[in-house]
Amino acid sequence: MKERNSGTIINVSSVASFIAGGTYSASKSYLTVLSESLHTELRGTNVKMSALCPGFTRTEFHQRGRMKMNGLPSFMWLDSDQLVATSWSDAESGKAVSIPGWQYKLLVALISAMPRPMVRKVGMNLRKRQR
Repeated sequence: MKERNSGTIINVSSVASFIAGGTYSASKSYLTVLSESLHTELRGTNVKMSALCPGFTRTEFHQRGRMKMNGLPSFMWLDSDQLVATSWSDAESGKAVSIPGWQYKLLVALISAMPRPMVRKVGMNLRKRQR
């Protein structure tokens, strides 16, 4: 892509990358930061790099993982088609991180303003509830 000076890479991370919720959050955090680093390295080229950080999305992911999602309000679920459209648009416009959905933009803003010990406590409590 660098040789052609053209291309778009979207790494599928998660809004969980902003919390401390076990190994899933840790691996997604790595992917988000890696994507941000590559985005910076590719600045000045026509290769676009973005991390997609969705929240809960209507796919088979949670069902396959046997996660209990019954208590999650319907407004927290994202539509996969809209998510893809938002992610592509964000990547093409040069955003290093794409967070689809007003609810997840708000959540990440709140998490970013919270003290890290509180973020860790909330993250681990969420992890316990999903089991």
